[in-house]
Amino acid sequence: MRLTRREILRLVALGALSTALDSASAEEQKPNLRQLGADKRLAIGSAFSTNELNPDDESLFRHELSRITPENELKMTAIRPTRETFDFARADAIADFARRGCLEMRGHALIWNNDRQPSWLATLSDAEMRSAIEEHIERTMGRYEGIEVWDVINEPVGTVAFGPYMLRDGPFVQRLGPDYIAFTFRAARAVAPAAKLVLNETHTERDDRFGRNYRRRLLHVIDWLQDTGVPLDGIGLQGHLQPDKPFDPDGFGAFLDEIARRKLFIEITELDVNDASFPDDIAARDQAVAATYRRFLRTALANPAVRSLSFWQLGDGASWYFAQSVDENPSGHRRPRPLLYDADMRPKLAFDAVADELRRMPERPRG
Repeated sequence: MRLTRREILRLVALGALSTALDSASAEEQKPNLRQLGADKRLAIGSAFSTNELNPDDESLFRHELSRITPENELKMTAIRPTRETFDFARADAIADFARRGCLEMRGHALIWNNDRQPSWLATLSDAEMRSAIEEHIERTMGRYEGIEVWDVINEPVGTVAFGPYMLRDGPFVQRLGPDYIAFTFRAARAVAPAAKLVLNETHTERDDRFGRNYRRRLLHVIDWLQDTGVPLDGIGLQGHLQPDKPFDPDGFGAFLDEIARRKLFIEITELDVNDASFPDDIAARDQAVAATYRRFLRTALANPAVRSLSFWQLGDGASWYFAQSVDENPSGHRRPRPLLYDADMRPKLAFDAVADELRRMPERPRG
């Protein structure tokens, strides 16, 4: 008999684990990811949404993880449907779960210039927009003052020139220029002097021209922020892996070294694998997804500046790729399998690949 991790956790609660494990495979008896990470001082996390607020999912997340990241519930659109209204109900529910489960909650994301922003922002003057940023940060960071790490700015880098920087277009940069980034970080530091403040970015693992340009542009922004005394503590690299795009371990490793050389810690914040270019056959696809995780993590985890690893959900059914697939083709049969567990929350080869890389990585430095 093969038990899923969810079934094992349920049996633990019922006191029936001892007999069930006799027929379970050895895979279910391996150390969990949280412990494998803790052995090397690496935090292990995942995105988490209010959809996972049920006993089975909660048990799995507590078992495997040391931290969770609210997927959308802390973003401005969720919290501020109107300028006058703050709605923290969904974020509070996740914070309550984190406290019950003794999990760290990671703050994501205070300002996202090009997405997840309420429409009322477009009506504001420059001064009103600065005031709205400060008010949003004061209310949000103040409410969740126990959060130690915040994505202050999400995905600022892009393809549009704003002064000397290539940034993503959006309401904040249109109104305030590149300074919206520095202004937001300073406002966050004023509210939370002890918090770790992070800039979270995407596409940097790609080793095509697009990805290399993203790396260069991100380093340009980092240098500007550091040269002007902006309180930046770390860089989040999302890691939405696209296997149809080139990946060069040496090139990505050198990029991580460039960040570390600037005395910043690194977090892998949203790891998953887009399996659209892989075979339809599930067994072959799962093998390819696992190999993709393995190759990326072997490079990323070799750098001691990388201090945490978070996946963008644990189970395929909760993935944003899965949701897009259903929206685009409700009757389709080929659903994405980008994560460590399948849609029924059974561990896949990707789980084993990640566990193997956690075992072989070097220990993180203390502090």
